[in-house]
Formats: sequence, structure tokens, C-alpha cells
Amino acid sequence: MKVVGIIAEYNPFHNGHAYQIRYAKEELGADYVIVAMSGSFTQRGTPALFDKYTRACHALSCGADLVFELPVLFATASAQLFATGGVCLLQNTGVVDTLLFGSETEDLATLKQIAQLLNKEDNTYQEQLRLALQAGKSFAAARTEALGQDTFATILSQPNNILAIEYLKALQQLHSTMIPLCLKRNGADYHSTDIHTNHASATAIRSFIAEHPPKKQQDLSILLQQIPEILRTSVTKELQKNAYLLPEDISLLLQYELSSHDNFTAYSDCSFDISNKILQSKHVYAGYHSFCTQLKSKDVAYSRISRVLCHILLDIKKSDFTSWQPDLASTIQIPYLRLLGFNEHGSSLLSTIKKESQVPILTTPKNAEQFLSPMAYSMLQKDIFAADVYRMMLSQKTGILYPNEYTRKFKKHVTD
Repeated sequence: MKVVGIIAEYNPFHNGHAYQIRYAKEELGADYVIVAMSGSFTQRGTPALFDKYTRACHALSCGADLVFELPVLFATASAQLFATGGVCLLQNTGVVDTLLFGSETEDLATLKQIAQLLNKEDNTYQEQLRLALQAGKSFAAARTEALGQDTFATILSQPNNILAIEYLKALQQLHSTMIPLCLKRNGADYHSTDIHTNHASATAIRSFIAEHPPKKQQDLSILLQQIPEILRTSVTKELQKNAYLLPEDISLLLQYELSSHDNFTAYSDCSFDISNKILQSKHVYAGYHSFCTQLKSKDVAYSRISRVLCHILLDIKKSDFTSWQPDLASTIQIPYLRLLGFNEHGSSLLSTIKKESQVPILTTPKNAEQFLSPMAYSMLQKDIFAADVYRMMLSQKTGILYPNEYTRKFKKHVTD
């Protein structure tokens, strides 16, 4: 039995994602594909375009067999914690033998070499990193310089490569038996906003929806070309009833949270300097994007600012991570497997996971406090709160009352 694991956001699910799952099944010969997917909020610090159950359903419709939720503590964290959390979750299933991820390069050997060097982090590397950071460089630029090899610069400048390296680091640190395989990115660049291309990026799709609310048939037709045919009816329905969230949709809730505090240093990813910047600027807050742009600087990237603001919104604090040593992946724990969906084929594998996994499988948070440890239950509460925030924003936007995590009925996915 061959089981391939994928760590993803599917924000939204598009043709490139369908290609990756087909590759796992048809080229790698996977009997099953398991996905560790971000829930209500993403690694960029923004709400997912569609809710997590819709996105899980889309993945299942396109060939995935089981979808588990990556806890929000990791889903909204830095690339290192996002990757480590995803690897840990898949390893906890006890059945995944291959980790498949996308990258801009097919040179897996070099990616592994960089991961090994970063895991080693000897004194020379640490000193060069410190000097580069002191010189005002971003962490990404400082890390590239500290490695001291110009040949790595291009690889480390590309987002999927960076995430691939973090996956490889986590596999090494966790002493995982999962075999890593990289699939060269097929289509537009990760950051590309060009919708008129083969396999447009998720960034391009979200940007197009933000700039062209798909009310006109022409705009909708352009957008749907980037979505697998089997999902086009579902995506059209979600868009027509406004059942999607964009970054600006968090603006009012975020403004309320910012106005309610006079110190933000306790929040994850927030430094003393960032906290001061927020305090000095919050009186001119005019919206999410403009505030992120105002706070970013040469040494603090937009993405970090966005994550900090997300952590303030969702009350994710540094203390939520004190159960682990942040520089030692082997101490990271994903203490439960939150099941978002499975298909008929995946049901047999689910039975195997129940036997092999050392952590419980949750389909609902009901009664979870009775069998989860205090640390695990605290993590689950963060997931529930994030889902509630997302649900409230979606209900306000659509005028539809969505069920909460306790009242939602779990159903096995059946392909239409």
C-alpha cells in the first residue's frame, strides 16, 4: 500500500492542485492521498477564500481521499512552523510513506543539502546571520547571506523552494521515515497575478476575484478556466452568494482588536518594535491592506506584519507555543487529527489510521475535553475560535447563518 501525503492550503483549489493529486495517483502509483490542509486562516495571515469544509470537499472531488485540518497555531505561523506542523500531522497518521510537495526546482539533492546546512546552524552561520540581521536585512535575505554560497541565492529566493526546504528540515529533525519527493511547479509563478495563463497561481485567482467580483459572465468564465471542471458549479454557487472572504473582510474586527490593547508584544511573531509601530499607527488605521503596507519596512516583510495582525485577531500568543522549544522540531506535537472530510475509498484507510495513530481522530469537538490533554484541548480551542471568527464574518457578508463547529453535521464526501 502506497500512501502519499500533501501539505496544502487550497486557497482556492485550482488546476495546479488537481495536477499534483493526479501525479501522486497516476505517476507515483499512490493508493491513497492524504492532505494536511490549513483551516479557516492561512499562512499569509489572511482568511481562506472559501471555508475549510468547502475546500476539503473540493480536494476530495479531485482525488484526495482524506483531508485533515492543520491546527491554526501552525497554519498561520512562519514557514518553519507551518511545514513542521504539516509534517508532524502526516507522520501522526502512521500510514503516510511519501511526502509530495511543489517546488520551483527539481533539484531535490540541493534542497536537501540546504536543509542539512540550516539544521546544523554552526557558530559561523549564527554569527553571519546575526550580522546580516543587524545590518537591517530581512530574515530571508540574512539567512541566504549567512549560508555563504551564492549558488543557493536563486533557490532561496523562490517561495515554494523555501517551503520545500522547511519540509526537508522537519523530516530530518523528526527522524521521519517519509520519503520526500518534489514536483516542479507547473504554470505561473507563485506570486504571479496574471489570470490569463496556463495554471494560474492561487494569488492570481484571489486577486482577480478582489478586482473583478464575478458578477459578469465574462469575468466568471475567465476565472473558471483556472478551476477543475468538476468544481466549477460549486465555485460558481459560492461566488454568487458572496460566500467567500478576502483580506479586507477582516478590517473592522481587526480594528476593534487593535483599539482594545496597548501592548502587542505577547502575540506570536510580534517584536517590541512591531508592537510600538502598531501603537503609533493604529489611530490612522484605514483598513487591513493599507495598514500592513504602512507597517512593513526593509527589515520586516509584509507577510510577517500580516501574520502578526492575524495573531492579534485570533488571540494567538507566544505562550501558546511554550509547550515546545521553538528551535527543536522534535518537540513539536500535533496532538489530534481533526478530520475535515473523506471519501468512500478513504474510509478503509481511516480504519487503519485509527489503529496505527498514537493520537485521536476528531470529527467534532464535542466531548473532546474528556479525552484530550489540557495542552491538546487548548490547541483545539484555538481552532474553534478561528472557525467562529471566520463563520461570523461569512455570515455577516452573506446573510446566511452558518453552523458552528459543535452543530455542524459531519458527512462522508460523495462525488457528484
